[in-house]
Amino acid sequence: MSSDLARPDACLSDAEFDALSRGELGNDALDRLRAQVQAVLDDPSEGVSHDAVWSRLEQRMKRAAHAA
Repeated sequence: MSSDLARPDACLSDAEFDALSRGELGNDALDRLRAQVQAVLDDPSEGVSHDAVWSRLEQRMKRAAHAA
């Protein structure tokens, strides 16, 4: 997995992340997400850090709360 794909925000755009949170993620984006998850399951050393994922998730949740 390249370093760009390892970023926690690289797989899904903000709009796709919002769709995922509503349970409406499109098939193409869902396939990309599945491929990224499977790659990390196959080789955990290629994954992103837990802190990086939660930091990005918190940022997105705060933006969504302000937009609502």
